[in-house]
Amino acid sequence: MAKGIAVATEKLLDEDESKLSKIEIKYVALITRSGSYSILNHVLTTKHPERLTKKNIPENQTRWHPVYSLAGYCIDMSTSGVPNPLAVMVRNPVERFRSACARQNKTVEEGLGLLESDVHFWPLKDMGLIADGIVYFRFPDQINDCSLWLGLPVPVPQENEEPEEKKPVLLDEQEAAVRLAYADDIALWESLQ
Repeated sequence: MAKGIAVATEKLLDEDESKLSKIEIKYVALITRSGSYSILNHVLTTKHPERLTKKNIPENQTRWHPVYSLAGYCIDMSTSGVPNPLAVMVRNPVERFRSACARQNKTVEEGLGLLESDVHFWPLKDMGLIADGIVYFRFPDQINDCSLWLGLPVPVPQENEEPEEKKPVLLDEQEAAVRLAYADDIALWESLQ
């Protein structure tokens, strides 16, 4: 079962309208700490600049994210399944974990305890995103390739990176625990090299 959010490059139409549409809709999965902010902000600035002024932050959030301005473009993969065609940005899982710890102000141990409950720490495997038919792009070096695949211009401004000094330095046993928790993600990452 998939979980998480996928965002379409074109507004999703209801069933009657979609039968008339000749637009190929492509999707990109929201994968925290893996360039999603940059890609989704790029979708906004290049295709929907009128939505940039609507920076509404949900009550339970403290930071704005481009996905908040893309209502009508998002699908919940836990109810809709994995859309096709779907792009997934894949970051080195150990680096993604370190960045998530910094973003969420968590220790390594706290982060490992949030693998099921906090989207920042969800492994791709647990999101149902290690599967046939998905188009993978390495983050950060293939972010422009992802943009071109989505039909967007390049370059993509890279934004929202956590400073290196905020990221935890992993002890050997901590890195081993992270590698075990993200073993399938690491195998995917290594297959993309």
